[in-house]
Amino acid sequence: MTDTPGFEGEIVLGVPASPGAPASTGTLKASFVRYPGCQQLNLWLPADGPHNYTRLAIHGPGGTVEDGPISDRLNGRIQILTDTLPWPPGRYTVAITHRDGWHHTLTLEKLEEGVAPPAPEPPPLPPSSDQPIIYRDGFGRELPNEDLEMRAKAFDKLMSDFRRHLEFEGNFRAGTIIYVDGAIRIPFSHEMCGGGVHFSIDVPPPARWEAVTGRPLADRDGIIDFLAAETQRRQCPSWRYKIHDDRIDYMD
Repeated sequence: MTDTPGFEGEIVLGVPASPGAPASTGTLKASFVRYPGCQQLNLWLPADGPHNYTRLAIHGPGGTVEDGPISDRLNGRIQILTDTLPWPPGRYTVAITHRDGWHHTLTLEKLEEGVAPPAPEPPPLPPSSDQPIIYRDGFGRELPNEDLEMRAKAFDKLMSDFRRHLEFEGNFRAGTIIYVDGAIRIPFSHEMCGGGVHFSIDVPPPARWEAVTGRPLADRDGIIDFLAAETQRRQCPSWRYKIHDDRIDYMD
């Protein structure tokens, strides 16, 4: 017996569309989850699947990947899970047929293994005047320009939010999640758990934060919030999380 080949490349998701749908129609939501040797495309319908949709079709570079009743592919009422590891690199189109004849569509591209997905474009900065306002006291002396200082701080935060990301090493059972912001790299270990908690990320408590990470305590909440939310978005969007002093727990 020959094993089905696996293709480890990342998937870059396009923007979901619903051409021909009523204006009140919700949006198809999608996420891509990836660990070494395991990856999955998750779709969430905006309405009850069995009552509103009829078919799911996926077309790729080699032709039709699948085409059949949506009732065969639903996980619950609105979720569709698809194993994308066997998909070779190339462009794919997902079409979900509504009972009224229109479709939710999603285009995506699977990259070659080792090729990094393109970085998202930073949001546009607010318009600014070419001539900054100069504030002076009663003696004509120039005062610090709080507008420029606030703008500079906002720009620095914007660039940090754009640069920062997570890198995942290991597998779901145990591994390391690395917080990256420019030259800053902070590793956080994680492991699978039992009981009602699926897995947990270890974080230094406030008393040890600066000694372990080398970052100011004032940065702790922002980094941990990003670590928790981005891990949820990329790896387990259907789970909720709870932040404790020394860990982040993920559960149903």
